[in-house]
Amino acid sequence: MSLNSILTILYTIITFSIIIFVHEFGHFIFSKLFGVYVHEFAVGMGPAIFKKKKGETLYSIRAIPMGGYCKLEGEDGNSTLPGSLSSINRFKKFIILFAGSFMNFVLGFLVVITLFSFYTPGEFASTTISNVIENTAAYDAGIKSGDKIIYLDNHKINFNNDFYMYNTGDTINLTVKRGNEKLSFTVTPKSYLLDKNGNIIKESNEEGSYKLLGIQFGKEKKTFLTVIKNSFYQSILFGKTIFLSFTDMLKGKISIDQLSGPVGIVKEINTAATNGFDYLLYIIAIISINLGICNLFPLPALDGGRIVFVIIESIIRRPIPEKYEAIIHTAGFLLLIILMLFVTGNDILRIFGGR
Repeated sequence: MSLNSILTILYTIITFSIIIFVHEFGHFIFSKLFGVYVHEFAVGMGPAIFKKKKGETLYSIRAIPMGGYCKLEGEDGNSTLPGSLSSINRFKKFIILFAGSFMNFVLGFLVVITLFSFYTPGEFASTTISNVIENTAAYDAGIKSGDKIIYLDNHKINFNNDFYMYNTGDTINLTVKRGNEKLSFTVTPKSYLLDKNGNIIKESNEEGSYKLLGIQFGKEKKTFLTVIKNSFYQSILFGKTIFLSFTDMLKGKISIDQLSGPVGIVKEINTAATNGFDYLLYIIAIISINLGICNLFPLPALDGGRIVFVIIESIIRRPIPEKYEAIIHTAGFLLLIILMLFVTGNDILRIFGGR
């Protein structure tokens, strides 16, 4: 077995174990805080290789080092026993259900802080323009050095990476702050041939040319505050990507065949085994934040679906009959399994079928 294969297996175990452990720990810690009876908190899946009971909770490490779970009293029905999930008030129940995703957001944010603290140069690109190249689209439109970009096509530009996320159209609308003024520009980037240093040779639409707006951004020194600021907005940007993907899918810009699942994730982790530990951190941050968001989707069998039931019960002021809730969650679980099989099939075809 090659070193790359060993690293892929190791990185895959680390990635899934950390992300799922943190998610389940969120449920666990708030269940304990609110007095909910926790039957078991398990790290890993399959048969137990170590277990120890402390108080009412069995703590276990299981043979398959992937995932884990937190088993609560009454999570699968309206238990009447003291300390059950259904016995606490709905606000606390909401917090427990939301806590898993919240911890995934925290994990993603902390990982991005680590990336920006230790794996980036001493400066961040800012949103203030330091130079406008003559005879480019930005220059012709009247954009000037010192302008601070605040909106691009009605998207708020909080930090530099936002600009590159939204700068995808053939024609873009920019709003900049110049002194105390806000100015708007409509700009159509032009295509240029570049030399090996990225300097413009000439305007051209031939193969190998690049579309450029014609602006260069200034820098801001890496400090504690700029690391926190950029990490916060980068984490939000990771979360936005899932909504942008769904929007593009609804608009027909991308196909449902491009959805990726566990096999696709392992393929990316295999890339991390080649590119280094910082790339793995990047993947962990993206997956953790997106898992947190997906888990809050209002679908049966997900925490988001259970939260919807809590909200409905708060409105009608009575529990939903257990049999109806069970039917809906079972149907939702089957749909999720079908979706997982579909995206896994896509991954396999994409990797082995050249798609």
